[in-house]
Formats: sequence, structure tokens, C-alpha cells
Amino acid sequence: MIGHVTVVAFALACLAAMLSPAWGLGFVMTMYAFEQAAQASNPIFVRFLALANVLVAASVGVGIFRQLTATPRLFLGYASFVWCGVMAIYLYSIVSLLWSPSRAIAAPMTWGQLPYLILYIMMAPLLVDDAQSLTRFVRVFLFLGVGIVVLMLANPAFTFYTGRLGFNLDATVRTNPLAMGELGGNIMLAGALFRVGTTQWFTQLLRVAAFFLGAMLALQSGSRGQVVFAVLLALAFYPASVRIRNFTGFAWTALGVVVLVPLMLYMGQLLLAGQELRRWDSEVIAGGTDVRVANVADLVWAWLRHPPAWLVGLGFNAFSSISSASSEPYSHVMVVDILAEQGIPMFGLFVAVTWVGIRDGIWLFRRFADEPEMRATLAVAYAMFAYQLLLVNKQGYLWVGMSYFFFLIIASRLRQRTEVSDAELEEEAEADGDGVVDLVPSR
Repeated sequence: MIGHVTVVAFALACLAAMLSPAWGLGFVMTMYAFEQAAQASNPIFVRFLALANVLVAASVGVGIFRQLTATPRLFLGYASFVWCGVMAIYLYSIVSLLWSPSRAIAAPMTWGQLPYLILYIMMAPLLVDDAQSLTRFVRVFLFLGVGIVVLMLANPAFTFYTGRLGFNLDATVRTNPLAMGELGGNIMLAGALFRVGTTQWFTQLLRVAAFFLGAMLALQSGSRGQVVFAVLLALAFYPASVRIRNFTGFAWTALGVVVLVPLMLYMGQLLLAGQELRRWDSEVIAGGTDVRVANVADLVWAWLRHPPAWLVGLGFNAFSSISSASSEPYSHVMVVDILAEQGIPMFGLFVAVTWVGIRDGIWLFRRFADEPEMRATLAVAYAMFAYQLLLVNKQGYLWVGMSYFFFLIIASRLRQRTEVSDAELEEEAEADGDGVVDLVPSR
């Protein structure tokens, strides 16, 4: 029964993505976990592993095509410095395969992720055309995320193995638990930080459900960093979500810190047992940290010993050839990967892209700081970006770090579109002669 419900839900999400940009973006941001739910529900998604991804891309493509006629100047703010810089980084990564010592391993990693580059970097930014579209996305994300978590937790095909919840694709391959943990952490952030009026009871219920169901999924996926990062970022970005004007507001925030962490620990003890709980032992966590430190040391030392690589890099995924950790396919720290494998110039571009995107995000926040719902929406988006920043330097590499770049691209795109919209409103006000400007971005 749950399998049929999941497939129907996936089909309805495809239809919604064709009709609504917010649903399209929500579909993209939940794609990896939704794909696993579909694979656990119908064997056709296992037989054709790319089917779910193709359906998502096709649905979003139809939605963007409809946007071309419905949204004025859809490409305004598209080819920004941030977008061009990101594309240059990825293109250089492909070029660096020419001298990478791991070309045989690295090339399939690159080509296999190329469709996601098209979806996340080239297509998805077109689904966000003004600041209000982000608010619509967060609402959809809450609804869709909660639905996916319920479908996954209710599906008996998901089982525990070595302390992690997942689904067996075949006798030797299981689904990626990190994708489940990432979805759980993201909807925790959306549930904790989004703000709506008290009369919008359904959204308020979704927020509460999103936080606790997201925590359940992340805990059972065995994704320790996802849970810890989500809780810490929810607390860190709370003042951005709700303006703290006095001591009472500060006291409520401090109370949240005091209550939330023990609550998450209590949930962990209720939900986890045996191998699942052992993953949280300090020795196990320290062991994972030691592996990443050793990975970084191997990669940086190899880079330092080859001065030409300071300029051109060692080549994408050189780590898998030079590291002593034969079981590790990449260092798990994207920032170090970019420096050592692509060289100082590309690392400088990466830093510039990040700085400009963050700068534009700060501009947006100041622009909408006095609008409660938009303030909360931007807090959710920025917390999700910070979440990706932590994740790609814990478990990622360049070709799986596209969500990190997506949020930077969106911030830069929205700043340009908002500035143009504000300027047009000012011109209209001057033409009318009233001198009153209502700075609300138009679509």
C-alpha cells in the first residue's frame, strides 16, 4: 500500500513541478531522498536507476519553458559573476582530467554528475525570479519534505544495516543514507526558522512536524553531522529569523538553546539502539574525524611537493591515487580538494564567488529586514547555505557540492532582479509625482 502511495505522490509532484516554479524547486531540493523512496516502492525505479532523475529534470524543464512566457525578463540576473565563476570552476575541473593521475576513476565521477550540474546550476536558478518566490518555495519544501519523510519511515523496505537506515538496491548496493540525513536536516531548519501568521495553522503544524520528523529521519539515517549541524544552525540563525528587540526575546532564544539540545539527545535515545546508537560514541566520532584529517594531510602534502600543481592543480580526484587510504574515494573536504586539485587560481575564484554571493545575500537581508515573512524566508535560505558549507567539508567533493553553489547563485540573481525592480518602482513614483516608493519587488 505504502509503495503505491509513494509512486502516486511522485507522479503528482512531477505534475506540480510542471505547473509551479515553487514546486519545481521543491522537487529539485528533495530529489535525492524522493528518488530513494520511489526505488523502495516500485522495482522499475531500481531497474532504471536514472528514471527518477530524468522525470524530475523533465518536469522542471517543462515548468521553466512555461516560465519563459509567464515571467518578464526571466534571464535578468542569470549570468552573474557568481554563475559564471561557478561554471568556470566546473569546466576547469573537467579540463584537469587531462593530467589527473586518477583519470580512470575521476572521469566517470564527472560525467555521472553532469546532468545534476545542468539541473542545479543551469536550470534551477530560473525557478527563482523574485524574493517572494523563495517564500513560496519554503512552504512547498515543508509540505513535500514532511510527506517524503513519512513515506520513507512508513515503508518496511527501509531497513537498518551497520546502524544506518536504507534500502537494498541489490545484493551488494544500498541507497545513500547521507541524502536522507541531509533532507532531514534541511526540513529541520525550515521548520525551526520559517515564520507565518498565527492564523495559518496548517503551516504552523507543518513546521512542528518538519522539525521532529526531520530529526527522526536524520537520526535513523546515522548521519551524525547532519543532526548536529541542523540543531546548531537552527539556534544560530534564529535571531535572523525573528528580530530580537529586547531582553525577553533574548531570554526566549537562550531557553531554546537550553531545551533543544537535551530534547534531541532524548529523541536519539528513544529512536536508536545497538549499532545505531554506537555511531554516536565519542570514540567512533573521533575515528571519523581522524580519517578526514589524514585525508587532508595526504592531499596537501602531495600538492606541496609538486610546485607546478600550485598553479594548475593535481587534477580532479587526484586524492584517490596519492592517498594511503585506499578505501577513501575522495578527501571529504571540498575546500581542500579545490585548492590542491585545481590550484591557487581556481581556489581564488572559488573564494571570490563565495564572497560575492554572501555579500549579495547580506544586501538582500538588509533590504527585507523589516518584512517579517521575508526575513524568516531569507533566514531559512541562509541557514541551508551554511548547512551545505558544513556538509561539503565533512562528506563532499566538488561534483556533489552543487547545492552549496546554488544558494550563492540565487542570492546574486535575486539582488540584481530586486535592484532593477526597486529602481523601476522609484521611476514610477517620480513619474506619478507623489514621491512615495513602495519597495516591494514585482514579478
